[in-house]
Amino acid sequence: MLAVDTDWQLFARAADDGAALAELFERHRHFVYRLGWGVLQSSEAADDIVQDVFLKIRSGRLKAAPKARFTTWLYGLAINTAREHARKRRRFWGAADATELLERQVDEAVDPERADAMRDLAKAMAMLPIRQREVVLLRFYEGFDTRETAEILGCREGTVKAHLHRATQTLRAGLASYKTERT
Repeated sequence: MLAVDTDWQLFARAADDGAALAELFERHRHFVYRLGWGVLQSSEAADDIVQDVFLKIRSGRLKAAPKARFTTWLYGLAINTAREHARKRRRFWGAADATELLERQVDEAVDPERADAMRDLAKAMAMLPIRQREVVLLRFYEGFDTRETAEILGCREGTVKAHLHRATQTLRAGLASYKTERT
């Protein structure tokens, strides 16, 4: 039976070994894309995030201590890269961009109510400040616990809880108003 390299082992070789980089890319590109899209709400920007993250890994200049899970470290890198893009482009979430991904996820002909709910959620998420969006994405979409989310974002657990609480309140209010508009 062949031994499978860990992500950290692949990372250590990625600067000099194209196959190691390609394996890391295949293992994690979808997660990095989802985070990039979640922060910037644009397919093109998410593709740029994926490219930039793996180019940074390829450069060999990144320092990482394999004490943490690789995904925790990688998601932190992806979030920071997305923030850099947001600052450069001054681009924030927009409801028009949000419908692009939702149309691919939900077949309106099959489930029109779910399609409406997903559009409403995208509009409500678009209203959140970027840090609250990041917390929601990491906790609910990526399944990280509060400690891991705090580690990825470089903040305290209490800060994550506060952002999550405010985001939840904003999302509830936004979803309630969108639902009322439709009825």
